[in-house]
Amino acid sequence: MNDEVHKELAEQGSTKNHQNQGEDLGSLTSLAKESEPSNSHEGDREVMPSDKENHEVAPSDENNREVASSDEETREVMPSDAPCQGNFSPVFLQRRKKGKFRAVDVPTLWSADSYTFPAPVADTHAHLQMLQNPAARLARCALYGVKFVCAMTDPVEDPDRTYSQLATWQEQAKSLLCSVGLSTFTDRIPHVRIAIGCHPHNAKHFEGTVEESLIAYLHDPRTCALGEVGLDYHYDLSPREVQREVFRKQIRLAKEAGVPLILHMREAHDDGFTILQEEGFPEAGVLLHCFNLDAEAMKPWAEAGCYIAYGGPLTFKKADEVRQSAQLVACDHLLTETDSPYMTPEPMRGMECGPEHTIFTAAQMLEVRGAEDSLSQKALLNQLYQNALELLDRKPTAWQLSQ
Repeated sequence: MNDEVHKELAEQGSTKNHQNQGEDLGSLTSLAKESEPSNSHEGDREVMPSDKENHEVAPSDENNREVASSDEETREVMPSDAPCQGNFSPVFLQRRKKGKFRAVDVPTLWSADSYTFPAPVADTHAHLQMLQNPAARLARCALYGVKFVCAMTDPVEDPDRTYSQLATWQEQAKSLLCSVGLSTFTDRIPHVRIAIGCHPHNAKHFEGTVEESLIAYLHDPRTCALGEVGLDYHYDLSPREVQREVFRKQIRLAKEAGVPLILHMREAHDDGFTILQEEGFPEAGVLLHCFNLDAEAMKPWAEAGCYIAYGGPLTFKKADEVRQSAQLVACDHLLTETDSPYMTPEPMRGMECGPEHTIFTAAQMLEVRGAEDSLSQKALLNQLYQNALELLDRKPTAWQLSQ
């Protein structure tokens, strides 16, 4: 694994337990800030937060979901001359020193003035319920063309928060846009499907009511896939033998339900691949999430017909082997994602990642795949989007509708 990616993963900590973040629509941003003098263009403008409330932070530890509390807190704030007012900011920011932030230009093909985009984008892996303000994130998606999101849940970690509140988040997102004079974009709120599966960290809890809960949620027609499931030999928070057995059970369940399987593999790709060979790859498809290794490691998965999803690591400065692997994936099996709130793409690392950040990974993918002219860029973006819909936005299966 690339050292830079390894460091990013290490900083995330061990498990994906989440706190029930507040639903206050003002929690995403602190506004009415003083802009630092600058002679550069808007993308280089530094801004200083004027208070310490309503800050947005990058998760510092997946194990306890704690956030920074020092003067160097990571806040996403709004420059005083940004296009919107109120408790919502469309601006992407980079964390600087001494509590300052710099506005980041959106990729060239996207417009921060008219909110136009060359083609729709899909985030195939986002932990919406872990975000400080899911509604605000969905509103930002509407502005930047992220039209499809797959929200990840786990039967061990209060999946009902996503299932029960998703429609509310989407309505709140519309209200946010209206509150800042962007009501014409309310029809762009992304379509969201849900995936559920027992993460390998939680495999030790996969029994009794947890397994029953997973099966029940799989019957929900909004559920599009079983995942993220697999093996994690880095932290070993569940015994490896238990991880392997639970992985096998969930492969069988995905095949029975007729839904795709979304994989989490860390330092366990060989064992994971062997188990899938023995159990049989689900006909509905397999998605290898957050791929961050080299082309050699990717090759057997691609040859087996798996979809390969790339997120923030594709943009990391020293992740050349990740970009090289992305060059070789068949175009009709290539996907974009965020793994939000983790893996924020460059140059915003240290800020909380949201599904709207997918556009930075998509822009990097265009460069990696050599799409230089506008026609080829639009064609590739449309292909990536259609790949996501074909895999994750299918009609409910007969099994799902059987109860």
